[in-house]
Amino acid sequence: RVRVSFKEQPLFGTAGDYGVVIYLEDRSGNRSSVESLLHICVTGEGLVREAGSEVPDIRLFLIDDYTVEQVEGLDADVMHLPGEHPVTVTVDGAEYTTTLTVIDTVPPSAETETVIAPPGTDLSPEEFLRNLSDATAVTAEFAKAPDPDVREFQQVSILLTDLGGNTLEVEAGLLFSLAQPVTVEARRTALTPEECLPEGSYTSAAFMRTFVPEHVGRYAVALDVDGDSEIAVVDVVDTAAPVIRTENRMWYLDHPLETEELVRELTDATDVVLTLDHEIDWTQAGTQEVTLKAVDEGGNESVADFQLTLIRDSEPPKIYGVRNQICYIGEATAYLQEVFAEDGVDGPVEVNVDTSKVDRTRAGNYTVTYVATDRSGNVASVSCVFRFIRATVTEEDLRAKAASIVASITNPEMTRTEVLVAVYDYVYDHVRYTGTSDKSDWRKEAMRGFNKGTGDCFTFYATLRALLDETDIPYMSVTRKGGYTRHFWLIVNVGTGWYHLDANHNGTAHWKCFMWTNSQVSSPPGFWNYEQSIYPEIATEPFVKEKVIASEKRQKQGQGT
Repeated sequence: RVRVSFKEQPLFGTAGDYGVVIYLEDRSGNRSSVESLLHICVTGEGLVREAGSEVPDIRLFLIDDYTVEQVEGLDADVMHLPGEHPVTVTVDGAEYTTTLTVIDTVPPSAETETVIAPPGTDLSPEEFLRNLSDATAVTAEFAKAPDPDVREFQQVSILLTDLGGNTLEVEAGLLFSLAQPVTVEARRTALTPEECLPEGSYTSAAFMRTFVPEHVGRYAVALDVDGDSEIAVVDVVDTAAPVIRTENRMWYLDHPLETEELVRELTDATDVVLTLDHEIDWTQAGTQEVTLKAVDEGGNESVADFQLTLIRDSEPPKIYGVRNQICYIGEATAYLQEVFAEDGVDGPVEVNVDTSKVDRTRAGNYTVTYVATDRSGNVASVSCVFRFIRATVTEEDLRAKAASIVASITNPEMTRTEVLVAVYDYVYDHVRYTGTSDKSDWRKEAMRGFNKGTGDCFTFYATLRALLDETDIPYMSVTRKGGYTRHFWLIVNVGTGWYHLDANHNGTAHWKCFMWTNSQVSSPPGFWNYEQSIYPEIATEPFVKEKVIASEKRQKQGQGT
């Protein structure tokens, strides 16, 4: 064993460098000594911190719990400068130096925005940046510079480099355009070039395509400005709340309505989402308080309250088009061709036909009963007589004749109303009124109309009906109610409601009953009287074929696009 001791005890409480002699003595008394250097420190070797972090506590630099009198070189600015920074500490009147090493290992972060500028503008990379963030200073330069000759949206690349040498490359949009970026309130009318171009900067300007700012968002809209193509950037905002109005309403049990059906009036420049504050119990009779909330594309909100009273539906549906008919022995019979049912609550209702009393193999008169039941169990029933006769003209022959005529007077580009006009004009011009017809066989009379071009009102009706069977135009047959003689015509619907259609032009008046309302067929009195209860309501708005055809063409073009 060796005993180790200082020749002279150092002053460990005082910082500094000391030369020391150490005695080494074994158990036999043999002694030797060695000399060394003792360095008593106040501070350690220093600290390493990431750039942008908090200023470290000075005590973290000290070896022991000394009382620090003064610190130099340690502040917030230093934390943003990568490198080694001396830190001076004064303890007991003496200064000691250590090192703070700041490192930067985190690359910059930044968002970009599209810049819209007039042609010829000299742009800097910084103009494309927003929310640039880094612990140290960052320099920006174009990795892909703007092309001043491009008049469409282009991409630029920007290289960001911080003081630690970390890099980030970001992309941004750029548009050189004479048109100024504009912010407009959402509306249902078209934007004008004047709203996008500086006054006096052009002679003539027009949008390449009409733009209606009816949806919130940012849009690029192309313009022709003095013969050159330009793009305007339009930000559409919606700051106005929807206008929503409701009224206390009575409706029917177990017949839920869509939320939109609960509103009396709803207007806004943009699309609106309707919600209920709580679900309606459609199974509970009585009155419920209902609150409707309308939120538009801009997030604007309106609320409306009303009372909804639910009652039981006790009204049966109505069956339309049931009338006595002529049919042909042994042939398939279209019992529902002109028959349908509607309910005031349920809308269209299925119609069932009872043909149990019909024998299609034998001539005779047979009762046919139509039954319609709505969702509430209310039942409607109507009967009529089907008279079966032996066919003198086959269905195949009549349809072939009618199809060839329709093909010769129409083409696939025609709208539904244009087809109807062609069919009507053919019958009106082709058939001549002679006052006689075989009203017991409509097929025979239709073929007579095609082949001979003569007959009475029944011939006009039958010929027109046969041609309409070769189109997709719905029709219903009508017979005069009352009077000394019989009269036949049709009602048709091209999608604008039901109207009267009669190609008969006897007498001196030479009426041209094309898509007439009830008011129009009221003269001469009694001529077009009919049992209105078995037919759907006739439209009250006069039918303007040019207007309807134009609308059909727009719709057809829209579907094609």
